[in-house]
Amino acid sequence: MNKAGQRFLIFGMMVALIASSALVRPGASAQQQRQPQQQPDPATKKLWQDYVAAAEVIRNNYVEPVEYEALTKSAIQGMLRTLDPHSNYYDPKSFTEMRLEQRSQYYGIGATIAQRQGGVYILEPLGKTTPAARAGLRYGDRIVAIDGKSTEQWNSDQVRGTLRGERGTKVKVSVERAGVAEPVTVALERGAVDLPSISAVYTVRPGIGYINLQRGFHSTTTDELTAAIAQLKEQGAGSLVLDLRSNPGGFLDQAIKVSDKFIQRGQVVLSVRGREGRSWDRELQAESGSPETLPLVVLINGQTASASEIVAGAVQDHDRGLIVGEGSFGKGLVQTIFPLYGGAGLTLTTARYYTPSGRLIQRDYSNGSFYEYIFRRNSGGEPGAAVKPKQEERRTDLGRTVFGGGGIEPDIKVAASELTRPQIQLWSTGLFMFVRELTAGKVAAAPNFKLNGIEFNHTPRPNEFPITDEIVKAYRDFMTDYVAKHPELNLSLATVDENLDWARKQLRQEVLVAAYGFDTAQRMLADQDPQLQRAIAELPNAAQLAERARVARGGLMRN
Repeated sequence: MNKAGQRFLIFGMMVALIASSALVRPGASAQQQRQPQQQPDPATKKLWQDYVAAAEVIRNNYVEPVEYEALTKSAIQGMLRTLDPHSNYYDPKSFTEMRLEQRSQYYGIGATIAQRQGGVYILEPLGKTTPAARAGLRYGDRIVAIDGKSTEQWNSDQVRGTLRGERGTKVKVSVERAGVAEPVTVALERGAVDLPSISAVYTVRPGIGYINLQRGFHSTTTDELTAAIAQLKEQGAGSLVLDLRSNPGGFLDQAIKVSDKFIQRGQVVLSVRGREGRSWDRELQAESGSPETLPLVVLINGQTASASEIVAGAVQDHDRGLIVGEGSFGKGLVQTIFPLYGGAGLTLTTARYYTPSGRLIQRDYSNGSFYEYIFRRNSGGEPGAAVKPKQEERRTDLGRTVFGGGGIEPDIKVAASELTRPQIQLWSTGLFMFVRELTAGKVAAAPNFKLNGIEFNHTPRPNEFPITDEIVKAYRDFMTDYVAKHPELNLSLATVDENLDWARKQLRQEVLVAAYGFDTAQRMLADQDPQLQRAIAELPNAAQLAERARVARGGLMRN
């Protein structure tokens, strides 16, 4: 066995020890890093021997050559998958990227990319100082080669992984641009790309502030939130909508500090309960002596998970504000980060958390596949609706009924504007291709739609880029030809015609993204967001609820 093989076998044995014992020192926090114990018992030694023997048999006898690294990675992932859906292994590159993103930063070219019909495309440079923006990359650029290697058969994950790399390293990217005959090749130097938790802060209406905290809870989240609230107050905001939709979670301590911004000192934020006998159990309370008193509505949906559910649960249980939207994901597990040999690492579930009223937010994962757990979140098989088991019924401070064991149920349920399957197909194929042509100035009905790249920090104006009947007709003509050229998509002109009203709205949204980026486009289309509009309407009720809770709490204190 060569030295590389020995290293990976030793690595696998170290991980086997973690999986078999899962020890955490008493009082350890969810984000503290731990090393595996070094004194295995006889049973663990036997496990190591079995692992080595199995790896050797596979590598020496399998029909195709297999590397130790691939075997070890698969073995670790298999072990973790038997535990729960959220314990996860990261190879050295992925672990480094994960830790950087938790610091609201990563190294790369700074662009949002996505898979669309025929390849991987740039959708948005992530800021005017990013390498992508400085190089002039723009919406609709199809990535056709990286460092001279064709990306024709690559998916978006392969492209993303290749574009990221060490800070200061160089990469050449070739793109196919609408309206340009030959591919455009640019040389970029990978740099630090800021990826803050909060992507948008503005007054959605006079006196009403909006904060989009969508990108997870990172090390900078609380500081970002403090600055955002101060900015909104300077702009005259007297109430707040906090958008946690699609927030995947992150650092536990940041969730506690964010909750601390809104609830009173001494109120419970959450309780943590770990493995029996490990001294993990503790109750975490708010410590701020001067929390924000702005009337508050929190937006959630089926992708609101983990740390963001902690915040929503604390706000709801203490009647500090109202929750609007759809049932949250239902992840109530605390992961500890374990750095491993050679720069790899894993996140291992070491505790469960409960909301102030005693609700376990974690959904049951004992039955069904990983796919079903992720994409089918209730007994009816539809995503986005939390289960309400009767045994998990609890009460908020004011006695309102809430449920545990299946995510956070909103106080006011409002469905999002969902796309149909035909609309998703149209959007990712022909409609996207038409917008590439439109923003390249190649549609005769709208020559003024030609863009030379994204405009950052744009101040929205009314009625920008209206989609006229002439543009819709041009879109239909384009789709007539597109459908004929792509029979493999099984699209029909009847499907195009049935979705013309939807296409009119979607075309404008795509053009706004191309012109100003996702966050500004979302701001300009806020009146088409039914959940946000309902959140705004519920702010007076949220203020009344918080005042009732304050009075009740004051009365209890006097007694």
